[in-house]
Amino acid sequence: MDGYGKRVLVVEDDADSRQVLALLLIQAGYSVYEACDGLEAMNEMKRRRFDVVVTDYHMPRLNGLELLMLSRVAWPDLPVVIVSGGQSDMAEIAVQRGAFAWIRKPYEGAVLLEVVNEAARRATNDRTHAACGRCSA
Repeated sequence: MDGYGKRVLVVEDDADSRQVLALLLIQAGYSVYEACDGLEAMNEMKRRRFDVVVTDYHMPRLNGLELLMLSRVAWPDLPVVIVSGGQSDMAEIAVQRGAFAWIRKPYEGAVLLEVVNEAARRATNDRTHAACGRCSA
């Protein structure tokens, strides 16, 4: 199980979509936490460390791109995957601003899982490398 021991925050305002995504990640071994919008996600991120954030783009109060930009300030190495059903022109902007990936809805579960697995692996490798003490900043 690729996700064993890894924490993922799923941010989605549609409860059914959030539950489907959470179940997919739980079945892959991830510990999943949920938030219904970007503001709730920021509160969750202040409470605990996450390995990956998967967020919808279109949400009330704080959308996925705004969440990405705010998360970059406090957690610059946290991989954020943005999922959206529209505005493909925003994909390039999101990646330029630090998104790990932009996935278009509807997505195949296997594709999303592959992206989350890669994001979690990279985050773990980055933290391990930074903590090794052999490299200078």
